[in-house]
Amino acid sequence: MDKVSLFKCDNYDESTVESAVKQAIDALGGMECFVKPGQTVVLKANMVMKCEPEKCATTHPSVVAAVGKLALSAGASQVMLADSAGGPFNEAYMGAIYKTSGFTEIAEKYGFTLNHNFDSFAVDMPNARVGKHFLICDCLQSADVIINISKLKTHSFTGYTNAVKNMFGAIPGLSKVEMHGQFRTLDVFGDFIYDILDYFGKKLTLNVTDAVMCMEGEGPTNGTPRKVGAVLASVNPASVDAVALKLMNIDPITMPFISKGVERGYLDKDLKLEVVGDSVENFVVPDYEYITPNNFKPFANLPQWLQGPVNKMMTQRPTINKKKCKGCKKCFEHCPVKAISMVETRGSDVKKAEIDYDKCIRCFCCQELCPFGVVKVKSGIVYKLMHRSGQKRIKNKSK
Repeated sequence: MDKVSLFKCDNYDESTVESAVKQAIDALGGMECFVKPGQTVVLKANMVMKCEPEKCATTHPSVVAAVGKLALSAGASQVMLADSAGGPFNEAYMGAIYKTSGFTEIAEKYGFTLNHNFDSFAVDMPNARVGKHFLICDCLQSADVIINISKLKTHSFTGYTNAVKNMFGAIPGLSKVEMHGQFRTLDVFGDFIYDILDYFGKKLTLNVTDAVMCMEGEGPTNGTPRKVGAVLASVNPASVDAVALKLMNIDPITMPFISKGVERGYLDKDLKLEVVGDSVENFVVPDYEYITPNNFKPFANLPQWLQGPVNKMMTQRPTINKKKCKGCKKCFEHCPVKAISMVETRGSDVKKAEIDYDKCIRCFCCQELCPFGVVKVKSGIVYKLMHRSGQKRIKNKSK
């Protein structure tokens, strides 16, 4: 039975975080079980975009620092901080994220290394379920040990994001766009994520979750910070996700990444897990504003004239506020199926983004990467009726 440690962490004060992280890792045997003297360790944090830690889109640097200090104490020869964000995988783009998100500061303070190797490694996995050929960041390929340090958030495509989804960041920069275009449905995309986990295997020794301040609503970048007040850890990323979802008051098996984890053998079908440390019940947020996973599948068997209206009524879709759109082209450049175009708008000198819903696959990359938060998620009327319990929970919270 997999073990998940769960400990209270009320804030991001250095001493508070270090105590909680140490307790969580000690409950699994201590850092010495995961890092051996002389090994190079990569801390794979969530660095999804350039934003301050207070926005809760990225892993908080204090949690990363606490894990890194323990790795150095265990004898690691090098502790590197790394990730690949949604944009270009290069020095300028990642350097800005390192600085704004607080990772440059902790690297200088504690003697960590920031990744400046932006090369890629070609993976060939002929026996993989779907991910038979893909690229990963070379720094992860070269590491002796990977520690996955995720941020617990909602996600417009997958429902939530935590340890399992965080490893999609192993795919370098714009290659993510290609993967979203190749693996368009949530079911197939889930298989690809588990193919990545299969590839890393035991090199991915530990998974730590920053669930101190999380994100609810329109995650993973445009939601609202929400306190949960916990740190979690496990050897198995799917196990730590299953427990973390309970803190969000979500039945884990309703999330596709968890059901896929059962299917792929990462989890017992009954989700039997041993939780050590604090009790799950002490952290459950009853009115957590969650997102129903987007199981969008094109209605290809319907007559062409009927597909558009049915899609609109039965699914969620990204919408762009034309009045607030700055015309930065980020969504246009990163749409995996080229469903977004830049068009002239009356009363504006700037071309603004427009979505072709006949092409849109509802991956919500546009919503995730919009630096101005003008891409929102809109639900069709039938979709709302089908998910009334979720809508009711959100409505009750707003009162």
